[in-house]
Amino acid sequence: MTRRALAAAFAGLVGLGLAATLPPSPSASGGDAIRGAHPAYGPASVGAMPNEAAIGARLWVPGLDEWYNPQGLAVVGQNILITAYRSDASRVTRGPCRVFRIDAASGAETGHFDVPPSCGHAGGLASAGNGKLYIADTHTLFVTDLAGAFEGRPPPFHAIPLGPGVTGGLAASGADAIWLGTYREDKPGRLYRFATAALDRITEGAALNAEDATAALAIPSQAQGAAIDRAGRLWVARSDLRWGELDRLDAATGQVEREYKVPPGIEGIAFDGNGRLWAVSEAGARHFYDQSWMSLIMPFYPLVFAIDPARLE
Repeated sequence: MTRRALAAAFAGLVGLGLAATLPPSPSASGGDAIRGAHPAYGPASVGAMPNEAAIGARLWVPGLDEWYNPQGLAVVGQNILITAYRSDASRVTRGPCRVFRIDAASGAETGHFDVPPSCGHAGGLASAGNGKLYIADTHTLFVTDLAGAFEGRPPPFHAIPLGPGVTGGLAASGADAIWLGTYREDKPGRLYRFATAALDRITEGAALNAEDATAALAIPSQAQGAAIDRAGRLWVARSDLRWGELDRLDAATGQVEREYKVPPGIEGIAFDGNGRLWAVSEAGARHFYDQSWMSLIMPFYPLVFAIDPARLE
């Protein structure tokens, strides 16, 4: 969520006289127990969400107590990988970046590694079935091998500068390719497809440019994540801390076919091998939620969660 959006949200509450009257936390939702470790702050339960009947497994985001804010998501085998940046101030949306690995069955964190210090947001994460992981920061794409990345020592990285027009605001996994997208608050963004073979040929210091893309699409405003389903359709997650939406697009034209309400704060998304769509929400991340006024305008939902697309309404 941008500083402008945060300020507008707070101003709206004050103007309506709601800053002191809204309930501090949502009512408890039903469903299966949330897996993993509940953070040391926040209410004991999470609130009911839009399209809750389509939501399956729910996992607590790791690193919340250490002020990490989740952003990108990728699915690799039975593991959910999450990028995050660390910030302890609500209006600061940059900081040291980390990649967490979560066991989807238990919700337990099974490892993490830090991204080089030049990373400040880690807005996107992608894999392409080639044994590599792609971490998209605003102006740099960080590439590392998955093998050994979570073994306790910092992995080696290839840092690829992003040229004019290409921004690492979000990322999507593809077959032998990744997609990098631009977040725009009040107008459409752009999503570019880059073949991994072309990425492998980029030499140290050379930039990745829009001309290197094999495809480009316009995507809706406030896009936070993207994923391709087994039918080749493009899904885009849109949100701020008060609302969330999934848009299904025609991947050839970028035309929006369906829109679905989903939990606020939705960020990175990715499909697993069973066709489930996994997502992560930053609503309730500590650097937002620890600010007393912020806890009044957003739900507490700092979760990784699975969505059955067939049950969305």
